[in-house]
Amino acid sequence: MRLRELVRARHLHLKVLTGHDLLDRQVRGVSTTDLAEPGRFVKPGELVLTELTWHTGAESSRSFVKALGDVAALVSGTALKGVPLDLVDACAEAGLPLLTLPVEVPFSHVTEHVLRALIAELGSPPRQRYGSRRRLASTLVDGGSLTKVVTAVAGELDVPCWVMSPTGRVIVGSQPLAEEERARLAHTFLTARHLPGMVGGLSVFPISKGAPHRIANWFLAYAGEQAQGENEDLIVELAALVALERSRLEAAQRIERRVFDQLLELLESGDAALPGVVSRLHTLHVETEHGLLVVALSAPGDAGVAVLDELLRPLAPGIVTAAPGTASGTSGAASSAHGGHGVAGAASGTRGAGGAVSGVAASDGEAIALVPLAGNSARELIRHVMAGARRLEAGLGGEGRIALGVSSVTTGPAALSGLIEEARHARSLAALSGERISVITGDDVSSHRTLLAAIPADLRRSFRTRLLGTLEAYDAAHQTDLLETLQAFLEESGNWTTTSERLHVHVNTLRYRLKRIEELTGRSLNSWDQRVDFMLAVRMR
Repeated sequence: MRLRELVRARHLHLKVLTGHDLLDRQVRGVSTTDLAEPGRFVKPGELVLTELTWHTGAESSRSFVKALGDVAALVSGTALKGVPLDLVDACAEAGLPLLTLPVEVPFSHVTEHVLRALIAELGSPPRQRYGSRRRLASTLVDGGSLTKVVTAVAGELDVPCWVMSPTGRVIVGSQPLAEEERARLAHTFLTARHLPGMVGGLSVFPISKGAPHRIANWFLAYAGEQAQGENEDLIVELAALVALERSRLEAAQRIERRVFDQLLELLESGDAALPGVVSRLHTLHVETEHGLLVVALSAPGDAGVAVLDELLRPLAPGIVTAAPGTASGTSGAASSAHGGHGVAGAASGTRGAGGAVSGVAASDGEAIALVPLAGNSARELIRHVMAGARRLEAGLGGEGRIALGVSSVTTGPAALSGLIEEARHARSLAALSGERISVITGDDVSSHRTLLAAIPADLRRSFRTRLLGTLEAYDAAHQTDLLETLQAFLEESGNWTTTSERLHVHVNTLRYRLKRIEELTGRSLNSWDQRVDFMLAVRMR
């Protein structure tokens, strides 16, 4: 199709900002990117869609346009910001048509329109090379579900096939997949030096090769070795269609994200009247009567929103994402990670059981979520989120960390601003712990754990080594359990009977071990102050 035909599509409301004399260009494909250097992920003749999350000034516009090469045109969304004048200038200088898309029109509508046109242009009967691809695209564009598309690919390849998240969650699949296999596939996807990869007779293939971090991406898994020839084209096409479906599903949530962003701005202004807060919570379908808490998270790069979305989705399928200070509430992290307008909803819908909805926002790598409990306990939620975060640990790299802060629970909207502040403060403390995966809860904020988290990591290590280093060395050399004995004794408040029962040893054996601990450390367990020192050192792991 020609660019002029796309501009004439009234339902898209596209406007040409520059390149009015270049509208006879042929459009041969469509892709979405928010990478600052997109050159490796776009092809000549493609229509490129972007939300401008990469834009930091005139130099970034020139660099981005140059990297696009011979694409047909650039379409800028207006969800995050207005189209910068320096981008218009850069496109004009490069002879690249620049179009703009209004905020109420999702990228998925443009993608679908282009796909329909290209499918029609292939004609009938299709060439063998494009037969399978046409059927897949037609299935999705004509209202078919992602499950149908995956099942169709599994049938074409004659092997089982799944779309999965980096925590090992099966989004859709052609058949059930055991928990052990899911865990192995996710670990392979997160840790493989090169993708596609393979484990246990199953291959993994990334949905978006341009994602800023694997923990923010989805992947395909299918039986057998890496597909070749026409089958490889089929896998590549499926990955593109999955990315399209994520974009399409996310489009339904964009208005809610804008409302949540407005709510955050209202709360941060310090001028939030209760009726305004209640009104926006009602619009978001967030109920507080059964309990509401806030979760704040930070993760490597721009992956925070996508990670928190993934960790909460199984308990809150209607999660809403937003970026404070933007018009749409679409996170830049999510957009670049998923190849579209931010994080998409689950394949089965956008609203959780009982209307439970979570709201997520991101700022400077931090993501925030409003989580109505609606049948879940705070402890259950924390346990679930931490379990998912630990599955992602394998993909964090050398220095990557995930820090979580969880607020206390409220049943009234008046406390919402305080909950957000509490969760963000707790996350900041969790980030100081030095652990790869760390969490601080509202309860922890009023405990000694808060003080420990605020102590620099080097100082914590030094304190622990001075008090417990000799015990750790002795246990390692003699295969003993003195450190475990000390911890149990302290946690049982120095009670000889309950400690011996917990360790399944005789009281005399316990007495001997504690005496040996005192000899090795030069400290007395009869001293309250020195017991406190030991307890703090034990907590500094």
